[in-house]
Amino acid sequence: MICLKLIININDKSFIGKNMTKNEVKKPVETNPNEKILGSLKANENAKKILFLATNISNNLMKLVPKMAKSVNEIITEIDTKQKGKIKGQIDLAFLRSHLYNLASYDRKTGKNSAFEMAVTRSVKLGILMNTESNQFSANETEVLIMDKIATPFVDVVKKGQKGGVSKIANTSEKLVPVHTGIIDKVWSTKFAVQTRSSKTKDTKINFQQLSSQFLNELESVYKLANKKDYNRLLELVDEKTIENLGNISALLEDRLIRSEFINATDNLSVSGDVKKSA
Repeated sequence: MICLKLIININDKSFIGKNMTKNEVKKPVETNPNEKILGSLKANENAKKILFLATNISNNLMKLVPKMAKSVNEIITEIDTKQKGKIKGQIDLAFLRSHLYNLASYDRKTGKNSAFEMAVTRSVKLGILMNTESNQFSANETEVLIMDKIATPFVDVVKKGQKGGVSKIANTSEKLVPVHTGIIDKVWSTKFAVQTRSSKTKDTKINFQQLSSQFLNELESVYKLANKKDYNRLLELVDEKTIENLGNISALLEDRLIRSEFINATDNLSVSGDVKKSA
């Protein structure tokens, strides 16, 4: 049997007939240069098992954060030791979160799961911190472990028998202590705080008036979600830092100082618009 080998040069116009045009010659599909490397990671297997559980349970997703964070740490370590310099782009929070979404076949455009996204985000944050500062951040099968003085920078000291005998002192303990997952967000925001432009006095006045109205509207919306027990939307809008801020706001408003001094200021306005000095 004779086999004939036919080699066609697609650039040769003589081979483009009535049923084939230049536009019909398919070009190679461009792929993400990172896909092959990320897909070959051995650490993916452990991550996939945990992500499978995360996408198939509806309650208490945060209990998977310690295991997921450990798998993120394994992924970072494998990339650093075997694929260093081959990955295009920065291996950061957004990069690793996207990789976990891909491993879980999660598409937030077709069906957003706020609880799942929060669990993944906290896991990636902790995984990065574990990889860069292993003496301060760790995790076992069920607990998130953070250095005591990092998790709680100040501790209350109560002096019995004294009025106002509560003071704060710096926490110096360096042992790793179990914490709830919300502390991850708090520590992350502290370590990677974004500096904002300071406003001038006039801008501050205008902004605060506007923000007070906007805040009231948003607060009412979140209150309604909590009242309706719409947990998915609530978790999307509120985290541990938000709860801490609301507590501080409540404490500032309880003594009604701003209101009372505003009344004093308006009562002591002079004809020129200046505030008279109180006796």
